[in-house]
Amino acid sequence: MEVTRRQALTAAAGAAVGAAGAVGALRLEEHLDQDTPLPFYGSPVSAIRPDRSAPAAAAGSVVWAGSGTERHVALTFDDGPHPDWTPRVLAALAAEDVPATFFCLGRDVRDHGDLHRESVGRHELANHTFEHPDLGRHDWAECRDEIERTSRLMKDTYGVAPTLFRPPYGHVGGAALLAAAEARLTTVLWSAQAREDLVADRPDGIVEDIAGQVRPGSIVLAHDTGSQDRLVTIDRLPAIIRRLRDDGYTFVTVSALLAASASATTASHG
Repeated sequence: MEVTRRQALTAAAGAAVGAAGAVGALRLEEHLDQDTPLPFYGSPVSAIRPDRSAPAAAAGSVVWAGSGTERHVALTFDDGPHPDWTPRVLAALAAEDVPATFFCLGRDVRDHGDLHRESVGRHELANHTFEHPDLGRHDWAECRDEIERTSRLMKDTYGVAPTLFRPPYGHVGGAALLAAAEARLTTVLWSAQAREDLVADRPDGIVEDIAGQVRPGSIVLAHDTGSQDRLVTIDRLPAIIRRLRDDGYTFVTVSALLAASASATTASHG
């Protein structure tokens, strides 16, 4: 008898709930072709809790940029804090009197949290998961654990819980979006980024490359640890800041950018 796609999906969903009554999340294989059926509940792409209970949030949000009504730009740095690079970034920002948003890894807050002791109230510290996994391959429980462990540690370390979340690699499935929404975190991606690979033979070109991408409301992705090529951006951070200032931009944190966007939207509908 021929098995239809819906029957296959239903069977997969039934496997997720389990005969023992404990509803577990099904893991996807490392590689799936487009014809492989996914379970209704419990896969990384599902934005429904695997036990089909009500979500702990009524809504969530994902942003790539601000509204663009003002010449504001937010610089963001992922994957730290790390003793080799983070102090260099903080020194450059301090010299130019520029705030930024740092999407921190829980494991690095655990190991190097003191690097951001003076950042509270000056910069914004946000959640970038604990171990930097690809959340597009993880179920709801795993996504929730990565996010909650990091937020809890950041609150304990800095006295302030993060309100923003960035998924590693920019990969989000429904499970990650649900977990972030339930943690009351806004998911933040980006609209411009440091593209060091495009200027490998002319590293000073990173200044114009970033300036060429930035628009009012841009959120710019960079990193404060990682492969050596990323130092192209870190070493030229003062020049990047001055170039954008020459273009009339004011630097703000992501939360300030989003708050200004919300105010502008409210005013336009007032």
